[in-house]
Amino acid sequence: MMRHYELYIFEEDVARQYYGQESKLFYLFLEHEKAKGSQKEILRKQIQYITKPIPSLLLQQKLKQNLVKVEEYRKKKNTHVIEMNERDSKAELVIEADALYLTAAGSFEVETMFFEILRKCEPAFFAFSIEEHRYGWLKPLKQEDFLRTNQL
Repeated sequence: MMRHYELYIFEEDVARQYYGQESKLFYLFLEHEKAKGSQKEILRKQIQYITKPIPSLLLQQKLKQNLVKVEEYRKKKNTHVIEMNERDSKAELVIEADALYLTAAGSFEVETMFFEILRKCEPAFFAFSIEEHRYGWLKPLKQEDFLRTNQL
């Protein structure tokens, strides 16, 4: 079965504000997926406002650096692929301007390889799967981090 994920980078103040309320963020994306016409446009603008553009060049470099020794890895423009034939597993990561799109099949190990690299690049990466209703931060945020940053 194929697994599909979308990944966005949230503004850090939004990530702090919604710490522990990740379902609200997920349902915003779910509503956007189902919406039509002007409602879809309004939700798209809300999503743009609370997310940051993807630092494509940085992510391309980090992926290449970290996966250069993985012989099952290949890259074509903004698409990165890891294919492990012996495990019948494959993950494909596409880097766009506003989001990343990850499709995976087989072992969870292949998508985890991408997630591990991405979580080191940005503190507020949020991933979700509309089909499976799964969502969360790639790098779990610590409550102490927020308490420290909220105190003057």
